[in-house]
Amino acid sequence: MKSKSVVLFALAATLGFATLAAAGGGKECEHAPAKAASAQPAAIDQQLAQRAAHGWLGFEATKDEATGAYSVIKVVAGSPASQAGFREGDILVALNGIALNAQNKEQLKAAKASLAVGQQVHYTVRRAGNERQLTATLAPVPQRLLAQWRTELVKEQGEQMAQAGN
Repeated sequence: MKSKSVVLFALAATLGFATLAAAGGGKECEHAPAKAASAQPAAIDQQLAQRAAHGWLGFEATKDEATGAYSVIKVVAGSPASQAGFREGDILVALNGIALNAQNKEQLKAAKASLAVGQQVHYTVRRAGNERQLTATLAPVPQRLLAQWRTELVKEQGEQMAQAGN
């Protein structure tokens, strides 16, 4: 069984992080490295701000590629997810009434875009064969997580710049 680990900071959806190719200069990296290098920190800061604006819950889940189901594999102690009662092993069924499946990808994207720090989110989870409702309030993203995201974005952008140069 193949699975994919996903860090969840606002919701469980198959939405990947946006790439920095366009914001970081894309092909321009090849022709004007100094200009592209100066744009990189601004692009990264913009992406971090966009991610952080949607808030944080504090759990990690794995997506089973065969079934598409998300299973909670870690709940951060003291996080909004922990306070709401999320547990390792919970299967995420729905977010704010929208089923977490491929058919609802656009609805989930729209739901994610409307989320902000301080808002409540309502999850339906399956635990021990029974569904239950959990409500959590989105918190500001912890600084240590923002630092981790920054490192990942810098690495991703460096890889894109290297590919553009080839």
